[in-house]
Amino acid sequence: MFIIDLFYFIILVLILPFMPKYLFNKDYRLLLKKRLNPAIIPKKDSNRLWIHAVSVGEVKSLKKLIEEINKIKNVEIILSVTTPTGYKIAKTDYTSIKVIMAPIDFSFTIKKFIRNIKPDILILNELELWPNWISIMYKKNIPVLLINGRMSEVAMAKYKRFKFILKYFFNRINSFLVQGEIYKNRFIELGTNPEKIKICGNIKADEAINSKNQLINKTEILKHLKIKTKNSIITCASTHISDEKIIFPTIFQSYKKHSFIIVPRHPDRVFEITKELDLLNIEYDIWSKSEEIDLQNKVLIFDSIGYLFKIQSISDLIIMGGTFNKKIGGHNLYEPAILGKNIIGGPNFNNFPDIGEELVNANIYNIVNNSNELYEEINKNFKKHKDIQKEAIEIVSNRKGSIECIIKEIQKIIA
Repeated sequence: MFIIDLFYFIILVLILPFMPKYLFNKDYRLLLKKRLNPAIIPKKDSNRLWIHAVSVGEVKSLKKLIEEINKIKNVEIILSVTTPTGYKIAKTDYTSIKVIMAPIDFSFTIKKFIRNIKPDILILNELELWPNWISIMYKKNIPVLLINGRMSEVAMAKYKRFKFILKYFFNRINSFLVQGEIYKNRFIELGTNPEKIKICGNIKADEAINSKNQLINKTEILKHLKIKTKNSIITCASTHISDEKIIFPTIFQSYKKHSFIIVPRHPDRVFEITKELDLLNIEYDIWSKSEEIDLQNKVLIFDSIGYLFKIQSISDLIIMGGTFNKKIGGHNLYEPAILGKNIIGGPNFNNFPDIGEELVNANIYNIVNNSNELYEEINKNFKKHKDIQKEAIEIVSNRKGSIECIIKEIQKIIA
């Protein structure tokens, strides 16, 4: 642990000159304080589960799981979140549980969190590997459960170089509940004991089904969005710069025929997006600054978080962000699929390989490589009027069950 702390300290010293804007920010300093020194949370006579999520996407994906865990007798939940935005959303969405900022992975910080929180189980989501956190939990005999486990092709290539180190930490995790066979094999290749690994599927499938069941009607969504249009709606979901380089020229050719909603992965990129649209002479409205939006003549930049699923539900077509860059690897395909939407995107859906391949084979996910192909695919899509709703919903429905699998594992550890 001393070596790990020393390594973190050296990194901290190196990046310190680039951090003055954060250090002089009052909100950032407050969050930093919470990440170093948590409040004492009095413990009830129950099993305390410490669940960790990194950002907004993970916070949202855990909603149904947290609801189901809350039904277990004598169990209470503490949810830790890494990003400020994720923390804010968690505080709003999970009023019945305690939400805290995640600890910084110094050994003294982790020990302090354990003393103040007194967890009985730690649940990590997807692939959160913090050396001190895992090691200290192991030394204190607190079980660590990795849920919704996955490892991208890009991450796997990097991790192979450090197999001898990772094997040490993997063996300190009690159980791996992974999304599919491909991830099981990757964890085994890196030295994980196969007996610790169980395939449970992707929690995002269950959450997509849950979100659809709770969906409000189209009229309310349009009212919230402050938009009116007679055109078909195309949503560019969770976009990055790499996506927009391909999408924006297509929007320039099409935004008088179709109504486009751009939902950037990071809403703070709005100024950057407007600059690019200005260069292309594309008219736009920014959602937070508009009273009423006529989408027959303008593009909408939606600069808020937590509303993408509802926006996709009123859309006729989804262009999936993150798919034009292999390092990003695409974003949530379960949501547009459960809504029965046609999807267009790049060739990189390595974050969702199983369902991605199935949607491609069913002609629900249509791969394009450049702006010209995207323009042609949009026009082709609206001409063919392919009714894929039933098939798309079935593909997601066949993958549900992850939450039930996780609950069983939690109950086994508690017992």
